[in-house]
Order: sequence, then C-alpha cells, then structure tokens
Amino acid sequence: MNYTQASELCQDFFPDLTPSELAGMIHGLFGHGFVIESGRWQQHMSEFLASGEPLPEPALEGLEQLIAFCQKDYQADSFSIDLMKPEDDLPLEQRAKAVGEWCQGYLTGYGLVPQKDDKKLEDESKEALEDIGEIAKIDFEMSEPDEEMEKAFMTVCEHIKMSALLLFQANQPEPMPDPEQQQQIH
Repeated sequence: MNYTQASELCQDFFPDLTPSELAGMIHGLFGHGFVIESGRWQQHMSEFLASGEPLPEPALEGLEQLIAFCQKDYQADSFSIDLMKPEDDLPLEQRAKAVGEWCQGYLTGYGLVPQKDDKKLEDESKEALEDIGEIAKIDFEMSEPDEEMEKAFMTVCEHIKMSALLLFQANQPEPMPDPEQQQQIH
C-alpha cells in the first residue's frame, strides 16, 4: 500500500486521520505487542477507529492491506520500518508534517494496547518513546529547500525507524524456556 492508497482509505472511511497518522497508529499497535489474530483484528480496529461500530467491508479490506504493509516491517527478514509519508519529490515541509503525524499516530496506537504483566521499559526504550513524542510535535517551516535540511530530515526519519524497532523488540514476550533443557538441569 502506498501513501496515495492510504490517503484514499482515510478520505473514504477515516476522515479525521491522515494516511501517516493511521499507518503510525498501526505501527504503534505492533510496537506495543499487539498481535493480529485472525477473526479478532476487525473487532479491535472497530473499537480503535469507530468507537466499536462495525466497519464497512471496504474499510476492513483497506485496513487489512495497510496492516499487511506495516506488519511486513517486523518480519525477521525485513526489520526496516517504512514510514508512510509523501514521496520524496514533494516539499520537505509536507514530508516533515507527515512524519510528525506518523509519530502522533504511533503514540496513539502504542497507548491503545494494554500493558501486560507490568512490563517496564528499559531506559533506552523509554528514551525511544520520548523521542517519538518529541518528533510528533514537529512544526517545520522553511523558506528555501536546503540540502542540509534534507539530510537532517533523513536522519530524523532513520532515528524514528530505529526507535520503533527498539520498542517492538522491547515489547516482545519473553521466550518460553525449552522443556528439554529444563529437564537436563538438575
């Protein structure tokens, strides 16, 4: 799914959200340990996006595509977040605003998942969440395009991606001990 398709999804079904914000929200859900369960994700998304009202089939289909698009970023062979933002040929101000919206959405999605087992974030993970919160406040204006600003923007985008991956890893369930190893240890 690309930015234009996500934009159409938002215009048709979620007019209060931008494509970046919706994608960020889904990433935040994943980052805090939300697991897409077959048959239940539709109910969860209805609760999150429509106050529990059933979503129409086309909205669910679009969400399913967006969820798959976001979920691929957390596969072991990928581990590279794709920020939903306008194409690089659009003005930097527009892209920076979208990245701020992605971060706002991330924080919303992250906050929607109940904390399990009182799991506490390590300092590095807390800092990553705080950084995403600061970037969400971005207010960017520029008179002339500038190569240094473009580089700084790319650096911020990479930092967001690394922060989101760090939070995802921090919120993974602890691996269950191998029963064979437990039996061998006396």
